Amino acid sequence: MPDLPMKYSIITYGCQMNKADSDLMAALLDRRGWQPAETRDEANLVVLNTCSVRERPEHKVYSVLGELRRWKLSRPEAVLAVSGCMAQHAGEHILARAPHVDIVIGTHQFHHIAELAERAARGERPILDVATDQDPSGSRCREGEAVATAPLRAFVPVIRGCSSFCSYCIVPHVRGPEASRPPEDVEAEVRSLVRQGTREVTLLGQNVLAYGRDLAKGPTFDQLLARLENMSGLWRIRFTTCHPRDVTEDLVEAIARLSKVCEHIHLPIQAGTDRLLEEMNRGYTAEHYLDLVDRLRSRVPNIAISTDIMVGFPGETEQEFEESLQLYERIRFDSAFTFAYSPRPHTAAADRTDQIPRKARLERLGRLIERQNRITLEANQRQVGEEAELLVDGTAHHGEGLLSGRTRTNKQVLFSADAHLIGTLVTARLTQAHLWGFMGELV
Repeated sequence: MPDLPMKYSIITYGCQMNKADSDLMAALLDRRGWQPAETRDEANLVVLNTCSVRERPEHKVYSVLGELRRWKLSRPEAVLAVSGCMAQHAGEHILARAPHVDIVIGTHQFHHIAELAERAARGERPILDVATDQDPSGSRCREGEAVATAPLRAFVPVIRGCSSFCSYCIVPHVRGPEASRPPEDVEAEVRSLVRQGTREVTLLGQNVLAYGRDLAKGPTFDQLLARLENMSGLWRIRFTTCHPRDVTEDLVEAIARLSKVCEHIHLPIQAGTDRLLEEMNRGYTAEHYLDLVDRLRSRVPNIAISTDIMVGFPGETEQEFEESLQLYERIRFDSAFTFAYSPRPHTAAADRTDQIPRKARLERLGRLIERQNRITLEANQRQVGEEAELLVDGTAHHGEGLLSGRTRTNKQVLFSADAHLIGTLVTARLTQAHLWGFMGELV
């Protein structure tokens, strides 16, 4: 290894799983003697951890790679790497379009980041490592060992990959089939985090409810929640994301019964008519989804339900879009991640001839956002005056003297208090409702 500053910067795009992967890469680099850089310009290793769920994040990556060309010219000894889902499906294209990239590392090999960075620093570049035949147990075992610093709230991947093959989704093609971590491995990682100060964990999976199906002796996901419930020092458990098809009565009961499992579920609906859901290969109907919402709210009356909604799927008619809006109005999600369909390589929907024009997709997206913003604000306004338990996770980004905390239903609350409360549980009264959350005051 040459005499290098050995400072790194990781730029992350996409979902919580990508954030977890970036945290793991950072921990592995730390263990090999690298240090996080305060700014990108002082880094000797820059990693772009990428997303491919939609076109826009990929365009952003190429834009940032263009910006980094000048940085690379001024520091030819530095190492530039691209990892994640975009790297997995477009590795050779990335190297052709951005020849100043030194490493392209896929979703199955990201735990090799330190070794690959050192090889590139010695002059072995470019390196393309996007193999898909790796035994997934290798990276899973490293996850529990790699924790270097433990945040108050931490992501813990419990299952990687997806086997659902929704007709619009690239994830199964870039992440591979579902592969669960052994429960002992998950428990060991959570216990290690808790010993170092973590008080809330979010269990992650492309479909976290599929956990255990590929393991010879289980357990099921609700049984994993029950195992973690008894861990001393752990205050809260969250999980995401959930496929509606796989929500069982046992899971509903676990949310209702287990005191550390927070009253929030992220339940992507994607579309609001049976024809679209069938063509998306979602595996449920609108009526099934409504029944699921009713069961959750019956057993857990204060539960918050968030979702993902797509507009402009191929063949979506104006009438179907309006019917979907009516369904969302009936359900009244607490919040929603909304996006316009974009064709993804390797997916069935990308080959369809009935693509919706971009202008129409964006117009429908704007109407959906306007509708959901009203519903979200109304839901928050109804909670003004209530008291809520907060996990205080830091200072507010805006507003001097304000701290920020999260309710069990995953809503942000800003309130005035001394910084010594960071890392504690407090009770606050919700005094003002906003689209992003609440202002509050300590009780």
